[in-house]
Amino acid sequence: MKPILPPQAEAEIMDRLFTEMRISSGEIAAILAKYDVRGDDGALQDSYRKRLGQRLMASIRDETGKREVLAHGSEYVVVECCNDQQALKAIRRRIQGQMSGLDVSAAKVQGRIHVLDRFLTKFRKAG
Repeated sequence: MKPILPPQAEAEIMDRLFTEMRISSGEIAAILAKYDVRGDDGALQDSYRKRLGQRLMASIRDETGKREVLAHGSEYVVVECCNDQQALKAIRRRIQGQMSGLDVSAAKVQGRIHVLDRFLTKFRKAG
């Protein structure tokens, strides 16, 4: 779901992105602050606590560095002790979906690197 932002804030962010072809998270935060975009203090604290908990769960690894605990919805499960086949299948589908999305993004980046490599090769030959 696309975040709900004031249209002026979204327009300014998109304008900066497409003018400069990049924007920092600090610049986005400054634009959002300019338009007084803020969250509920309680919700922000809850989100912060959940993020810390997620980092803790992600840090639990076996001796080879593989994660022991994975998310299933709003719960975390110890994979080696999980007997819920549906939960394990859902976790696998989510991970495979993430991998697929990353593969598509990596291919897009690789395509751009290839274009730049060709450009540099032509530039060096001409110069």
